[in-house]
Amino acid sequence: MDDLVLALPLNRSTAGAYVQFLKQYNVVLFNTEPYIDYCISCDGELLPLEVLFGFSQVDAEDVLATNDMYEYRIPEDYCAIASINYGDLLCLSPQGEVLYWNHEVHDLYLDMTVKDGYLEQNTDLSFVAESFDAFMSMITKTVVEDD
Repeated sequence: MDDLVLALPLNRSTAGAYVQFLKQYNVVLFNTEPYIDYCISCDGELLPLEVLFGFSQVDAEDVLATNDMYEYRIPEDYCAIASINYGDLLCLSPQGEVLYWNHEVHDLYLDMTVKDGYLEQNTDLSFVAESFDAFMSMITKTVVEDD
């Protein structure tokens, strides 16, 4: 597993807690219980967690595959560590902070005025937690009401 960890776009001096998590738990799936969401609060909104990425043969759970897929879409030197809120990501910054990447706000968009052009990327991600450990302590179990 150490070789796989070395392939991640992580700042080794600030990502120790995440690396230890990977070695102990690897992938964590959150959407396995009916009527239960595991959420974090970001900017006053409860956001449901889907997967904490690890090393998996399933691309949607794999941290390497996810970071390859989102290369040039999330800020450089950031590492996607979780899927959240049905299409968004949590990223670990080079400083060790956990930040929220909202695909509707931060993804690259085609610039229709330029052939093969893209609009400038919004890299101002929302702050979630000062560290991976602080993020983990924020997770709450929420009962989802049946509609």
